[in-house]
Amino acid sequence: MKRSFLPGVYQPKKMCKVTTQSSVTENFTEDQLQSTGLPSDTKSALLFLHSLVNTEVFQKQIPPLIFKHQLYSIVHNRTTVDIQLDKLRLNGDVRLFKLGSNEEEYVVCSTEDYIQHILKTTADQNSDNSLIEKFINLVVKKQSDISVTKDTMINTMKFKDEEITELIKCSVLTVRDVGSWWLAIPNAGIFIKYFTAGRRSIVQCIKRTKYKEILQMELEKRKLPKTAKLGLKYHIHDIIGADLVSSIKTTSGPLLRLNEACS
Repeated sequence: MKRSFLPGVYQPKKMCKVTTQSSVTENFTEDQLQSTGLPSDTKSALLFLHSLVNTEVFQKQIPPLIFKHQLYSIVHNRTTVDIQLDKLRLNGDVRLFKLGSNEEEYVVCSTEDYIQHILKTTADQNSDNSLIEKFINLVVKKQSDISVTKDTMINTMKFKDEEITELIKCSVLTVRDVGSWWLAIPNAGIFIKYFTAGRRSIVQCIKRTKYKEILQMELEKRKLPKTAKLGLKYHIHDIIGADLVSSIKTTSGPLLRLNEACS
C-alpha cells in the first residue's frame, strides 16, 4: 500500500458518524474525533452534547442546554475549552448563562436556539413583539456578556424603565445586583428540576454498587427514573465533568468511580 506524502490537512477527510440516544446523528471528520470516538475540539463537543438533548420530552419548553463542565468530560484540556468557548461566545455563536448559585456554574446555549426559544415563549405570553425584537437585536445579537447594566440598557440601548420591567416579567432578565441583570432563559426552572433529579439518581445508582464504581458501559444499560428526562449519556458527561466521579481507563472500557466528596 502506497504511503501518501500529502500533509493531513490537504487529504480528503473521512467522515465518521456519532449516533446518540436522541436519534440525532452528527457528522465529524477523523481530525475531530479522539480514539474514544468522542469529539476532540470544543465546537464539535458542543454539537455532540447538543444532540443528546431531546427537547421533545419537555414539549419544547426549553432549548438544548449544556453545562460548561460537561465539555471537560470530552475535551480534557480545560484551558483549551475555556479559550475555544470564549471565542465562540465573542463570535456570537453561543451564549453563556449563569444558572444556579455556584459561582462557576455556567450553561451554554446556541444563540440561534436561544432566540427561537425567546420568540416562542414570549409569543405564548402575548408579550409586546416590538419590545422582544428590540431585546433580541440590541442585547442578544449586539453584546456577548452574560449580564447587562442599567446604564447600558437605558443610556446606550435606550430601553425605558417600564420596558426593562416587562423583560423581567418575560424571564429574559433576572436581577444580578443593584443596577444590573443576568440574561436569562425562560422556563429554566423546568430544566434545573429535571437536571437535579437526574444527577441525584445516577449518583445514587453508583453509590449502591459494592465498591461505589461501575463500568460506564454497564451504567448506560441501567434505567433511570422517569423524572430524569435528560437521559443517561447526558448525565454521565455531567458527573464526569463536574468531578463527581473519576473516569478510569480499563480494558473493559471506562470505569466510573465515585469521588470521596460524594461517597
